[in-house]
Amino acid sequence: MAKDTVAEIKERLSIQDIVSPYVKLRRAGRSLVGLCPFHKEKTGSFHVSLERGSWHCFGCGLGGDGFSFIEKIEGVDFKGALKMLAEKAGVQITTIYSSADKEVASKKERLREAMNRASEWYAGHLKGSTAEKYAKSRNLTDETIRTWRLGFAPDAWRALLEALTAEGFTIQELLAAGLIKEADGKQGTYYDRFRNRLIFPIRDIAGRVVAFTGRALAADDQAKYLNSPETDLYHKSEILFGMDAAKDAIRTRGFTCLVEGQMDVLLAHQAGFTNAIALSGTALTERHLGLMKRYSENLMLILDADQAGFKATARSAELALRQGLRVKAARLPEGKDPADLISEDSK
Repeated sequence: MAKDTVAEIKERLSIQDIVSPYVKLRRAGRSLVGLCPFHKEKTGSFHVSLERGSWHCFGCGLGGDGFSFIEKIEGVDFKGALKMLAEKAGVQITTIYSSADKEVASKKERLREAMNRASEWYAGHLKGSTAEKYAKSRNLTDETIRTWRLGFAPDAWRALLEALTAEGFTIQELLAAGLIKEADGKQGTYYDRFRNRLIFPIRDIAGRVVAFTGRALAADDQAKYLNSPETDLYHKSEILFGMDAAKDAIRTRGFTCLVEGQMDVLLAHQAGFTNAIALSGTALTERHLGLMKRYSENLMLILDADQAGFKATARSAELALRQGLRVKAARLPEGKDPADLISEDSK
């Protein structure tokens, strides 16, 4: 029963375990105190009681247990909070779903496994490849490459397909995950979506791989960047590249840096701008802005200094202002992007 699962999670995780990754806490008498993550304040009125397993902010009046804290801070419902905390506590969730829910959940779980395995497989092919050479030519360090789990899709038609079907994944699962495609006019013939590309895994807010972007390594490749298609795991209008890694820095620094591409994000984080995120293959949406607002209402646009970049900045600023965010835009030297500037002089 869900109730048993909840009790088991509460036994394994203290309220401090749940809250401390998001709020810097210090001891004050019988409580732990910090700055409230849900409203702006200079003196800490956010109290955590280890005895009661609860939290309360005397500034904004919000409070509850560990589950309500995760619901509020991650913008998920109870089921989402239960799943996140169960994973953190190492508790198996059993009977909280109806049979229809279970079927959907198990399908999604298979897709997650496929994406996770694909990510490991791509990363395993990076060493000594042209993709690694390219990544290093863009001034990425070994640590950045490892932290962001960059990979290489070999220049072969069915290498990933054969590797994952050998592990028991079906053609249908690999299609549903967006990892393979059916050949035009050749029904029943499938091939890898990403070939001869540097692979960037795209993660959801919980840090799970949901999609990929592949950067072409051949000069004559028509599509410089190729993204995964929309799937049950990946909705472009809701995912921000790097948000899982940037959310804590956004919260503590009090603003989000929105840059244009994956390379900009990686170089920004490498240079210490750990509150940088990017869109992945789509224009800015209200959902993206809603996700940003969870962590900060201040947005800094740092888009490319070319005509397309200027237009995107104007459009994004207008949409963000309508959504109630406070917006600034950085003026870059003409023809430059953040990656260029950081590579030239990260200071």
